[in-house]
Amino acid sequence: MTRKESYQMVIEAEIRAQMLYHSLARSFRNPETSAVFQEMVMLEKTHEEGIRKAYAGEFAGEEPVIKPQVEVELKGVNLKEPLEVLEFAMGREDIARSAYLQMADASDDADLKALLISFADQEDQHKQLIQAEIQRLQGSMIWFDPSELTGLMED
Repeated sequence: MTRKESYQMVIEAEIRAQMLYHSLARSFRNPETSAVFQEMVMLEKTHEEGIRKAYAGEFAGEEPVIKPQVEVELKGVNLKEPLEVLEFAMGREDIARSAYLQMADASDDADLKALLISFADQEDQHKQLIQAEIQRLQGSMIWFDPSELTGLMED
């Protein structure tokens, strides 16, 4: 895969992520959950814009060739099971993170490398947001740090 194709693939992935999170924002009736995914749409849009800017810097005067995004690939995902959809979204964040790290490894440009590593870190944060939302929806959030109780428990 050429660098140009790598950029195009990442831009397409960011667009698909935006579509997925936009759909998730609409599908969850809980306003807090919807707001999480609306925020993620904006974060992925920022990534798309950053990658487009990097592409323009490397391939001045050329527009990336982006395939039309008809639908998000949800094959094998039970759309009636919120947990499955959210786990799918977490997997997409892992894929995006890996793509950014691979592109960073292949880059000789220090600024671009730093940008790509930053995006990879942000994708990991996105995954953590989704994980937190899964835990919140399941009611399994841990609201305390047991290490803070050290010294208060009897031996």
